[in-house]
Amino acid sequence: VSVLYWWRFTQNPQTPMVGVEERQVRDSAVWQAMRNTLGLIAAERPRDGVEAMESYVGLAQQGQAVPPQVTTVYMDSRPKPKQTVPAEATSDTRWAANYAAQVAPPKPVKTGEDGEEEEPAEAEEDKGELPDVVSEQQLFAAFGEGLSETEAYRVFVALKRLLDKEPLAKARFWGKILGTQRDYYICEAKIDESRVPEKDEAEAEEVEQVGKPPETIYQALNTYRAKEAARVLAEDAKGANEFTYYVATSDDLTAWVRLPDVLPQHIVAARDICKLFTGNLTAAVDTLPAFPGCEKHYLRAQIARISHACLVCPKNTFVQEAPEEEEDDEDEDAPKKPKRYDVPAPEEPPALNPTEAPDASDPEAVAPVKTWFDGFKNDELLDTRQWVHMAPQLLRDGRATVFKPEEDAPADDEPEDEPPAAPVEYVNPFLGDVDHDAPLSFASYSAQSLTPWATRKAFATEGARTKRFLIRSLRWPGAMCVAETTDDQPGATYQNVYVGRGVKAPSSGHGFCPPLPPAPCAEFPTQMLKLNNDCTRDDELEFEPEPPKPAVEAGEDEEGAEEDE
Repeated sequence: VSVLYWWRFTQNPQTPMVGVEERQVRDSAVWQAMRNTLGLIAAERPRDGVEAMESYVGLAQQGQAVPPQVTTVYMDSRPKPKQTVPAEATSDTRWAANYAAQVAPPKPVKTGEDGEEEEPAEAEEDKGELPDVVSEQQLFAAFGEGLSETEAYRVFVALKRLLDKEPLAKARFWGKILGTQRDYYICEAKIDESRVPEKDEAEAEEVEQVGKPPETIYQALNTYRAKEAARVLAEDAKGANEFTYYVATSDDLTAWVRLPDVLPQHIVAARDICKLFTGNLTAAVDTLPAFPGCEKHYLRAQIARISHACLVCPKNTFVQEAPEEEEDDEDEDAPKKPKRYDVPAPEEPPALNPTEAPDASDPEAVAPVKTWFDGFKNDELLDTRQWVHMAPQLLRDGRATVFKPEEDAPADDEPEDEPPAAPVEYVNPFLGDVDHDAPLSFASYSAQSLTPWATRKAFATEGARTKRFLIRSLRWPGAMCVAETTDDQPGATYQNVYVGRGVKAPSSGHGFCPPLPPAPCAEFPTQMLKLNNDCTRDDELEFEPEPPKPAVEAGEDEEGAEEDE
C-alpha cells in the first residue's frame, strides 16, 4: 500500500488513485527502486531500518544506467548491409571443426545382452607405424629447440589423420620449413605396396615404342648430327626417392599434399639459386638461373639435399658389409701409398644394418664397439668424430647412385664407336663420420677452416645415468639431431629434425653469389693458320681469265667469204 501511494504522489499528487492497474505499478521505475531498496535492507538488516532508508535508496540506484528513449526521429530507415566475414575467420573455423573431429574420443564398444563385447563386423585395417611426436620434441626441448608441446601435439594428431587416409607403412615428422606467408610441416613416409590399389589393365599396359621420335623438324631433317647427351633419369623408389613426402601448411594441418618425386635436374638447379619459400606450393620460382618447376618441386629438391647432407646418428649404430679389398700387384718392398678416404660413387644404394650387441664376456668382440657398447658414458658424443652420416652423398648429376644410360643398338650403316668412359666420381664413404665433411672457411676467423657441425650437452644432475647430446649443422641452419644415452646400456636413442628456412648457409664469409654466365666459346686455334699478305692488282690480272671473243653476225660472215674468193 505504501508503494502504491508513493507512486501516486510522484506521478501526480492532485490525481486520486482511481483505475490504477497493478501491471502499471510493477512496470514503473518506482517499484523497481523500492524493490531493490527493500532487498538491500533485508540482506544487511541494519539496526534502524527507517532511518537508514534514505541511504539505502541512494545505494540501490547507484551504477544503474538510464533506460534509453526509443525514438525514430534520428534513425536511418535504410537497411544496413551485412558485414562480410574475413577469410582468416573462415579458415580458423574450418580448422577448428576438423580438429574437433580428430580429437574426438573413440566410439564405445558395443556389448551384448550377456555383457560380452560384440566383435566388429569388419576387422580394422592395420595402420602404419608412427612414433610419438610429443616425446620426440621433448628431447629437443632440453636444448630450447624443436616444436612446443602444443604444436607437437597438433602435428601428431594430423599425422594420425594422414595414416587413416593414405596406405603408409611408416611415417615420421621430418621437420618444419618457415615461409614468408605460411609455414610447411613435412612428413616422411614409406608407402605400403600391399595396400596400394591396383591399376586397371588398360592403364598398366604400356605401348612399346621403338626408338625416339623426332621432336622438331630440324631433328627430322638433320640426320647427320652429333648424338645427344643421355638425359639423367630419376631414381625409382631408391636413392633420393626412397621415401615419399607429404606437406601441410600452418593454415590447415589436416590438408596433406603429396609431393612429386624429385628429378636430378631439380637438384642441380636448386644448387645454383637461393630463394625463400612463400608457403604456396603452386607459386612460381623466379630466379636466375631459371628453375624448371614451381615451389613444390623446389621444396622437394631442398628436402632431398637436406636429408642426404644432415641425416646423422651416433657412431656404430649401423654397420655395413666390408667391401672386398683388391690385391695390389706392387712390390712388397716399395713404400705403400696412403689409403684414400673417399670412395667411388656407388651403383646401388647401401643398406642400413643395425648393430647387434656383442657378448659382454668376449673382449675381442666388444673392443671395436667399446664406446657404443658402454652407452657413450664418457661424453664421447661431444666429439664430431662419433657422429656418422646415415644417407649417401648426392652426386654432381643430382642422383645418389651412378647413372648408367641405356645403350642403343647401332644401325647397320653406322660404325660401332665405343663411347668414352665416364669419369669416376669420388664421394665420402657411407657411414663416414661428419668430421670429414668439407670445412667452412672464414677469412676473419683465427681458424682458417671450421668443421660444419657443432655439438652440445644438455644439463643433467650429478650422478644421472641418462644424458642428452645435440649436434647441429652449420651448413644447413636448422638441421639437428639429438641422442639420449644411458650408462652401461648399448647404443643411444636418436632423432633427426629440421626447423629452418630451407636455405643453405654460405661456406665462406661472403653472402650468396649467383653463378657467373658461361664463358664464351673458344675461337679456332690460330697456331694452325698460315697468314699471307694480300695480293696486288697485277697478281689478280695474272690469274684473271681471258675475256670472251665477240660474237660475229651471219651477214658479216658471208661478206668475208666473198672477199676471200
